[in-house]
Amino acid sequence: MKKKFSALWILGMFSMTLTADMITDINKVIIWGHKLHSHTHSYIHYAFFKAFKHMGYDTYWFDQTDNVKNFDFSHSLFITEGQADKNIPLREDCRYILHNCTDPKYKKLPRKNSIILQVYTHDALKNHAEIHEMAPFVLYNVQDKTIYMPWATDLLPHEIDAIKATINVKAKKERVVYWIGTTTNELNQLRQACQKNKVQLLTIDPWTKPASPEENIKLIQKSLFAPAIQSQWQCENGYIPCRIFKNISYGQMGITNSETVYRLFNKKIIFNPDIQALVSSALEKVKTIDSHEIFELMDFVRDNHTYLNRIKNLLKFMNMVN
Repeated sequence: MKKKFSALWILGMFSMTLTADMITDINKVIIWGHKLHSHTHSYIHYAFFKAFKHMGYDTYWFDQTDNVKNFDFSHSLFITEGQADKNIPLREDCRYILHNCTDPKYKKLPRKNSIILQVYTHDALKNHAEIHEMAPFVLYNVQDKTIYMPWATDLLPHEIDAIKATINVKAKKERVVYWIGTTTNELNQLRQACQKNKVQLLTIDPWTKPASPEENIKLIQKSLFAPAIQSQWQCENGYIPCRIFKNISYGQMGITNSETVYRLFNKKIIFNPDIQALVSSALEKVKTIDSHEIFELMDFVRDNHTYLNRIKNLLKFMNMVN
């Protein structure tokens, strides 16, 4: 395992400390969860699968329908989610990263064998005495075995660099914005704001016509601008969507109606809580944007907000729980 990591580091693909950020008693990773396009969380599992494989782990993706009768699960690290953890093997020689898993079956495992992964919101700050910061917006509570973090872009660092080498931020684009996701009240507000400014908003429902990760990238790059619009609850509670990391890593300026997201990016993206005003600001920015601004944001995501970063934090935290 260590040899595989070293090869990647020599190539300069990614830099991290190997000691505290590895689990020495595992030899494979199992994503036990939603298959791609089957659920919103499937895109999280896809990104974890991709990142672990890139890091050199033998990585597998199963769900409850797979025939795993003869599979050797010894010394595995499992990642799962509470709506997809049916039939997951429970073994004392394995480790578990659990997201929204409420089944009491996990209590049978030794304490050090599992940690709880939660998405960052401001609720994580409530118990100040037990909460510690591992990185900006990555908090942990050893007593509760819980780590809080945002999701990330599904691109790897070298893929972001490859996009930087190809994009032309001054290229003329059609007045079209693509939105891949479900319809919400805020999305309807975005549609109205776009219509007022003679911009067409085209939506792709991932449940009726899912877009592949590659198609997603192309559509975002074709967009006149790429907003990461959030619901009122998400904005008020500090939820940070993966969409903002993805859009920037694909080569677009960050555009948000969330003050928390604005702060995460050190106020270097476009922010307004009013969606009409946000669209107006985005259209003005399109006229003056330069590559330096985009590349600075892309580098920030590349260095801090990929799933390699998230895995590093998860493994480090797992080593802290005993």
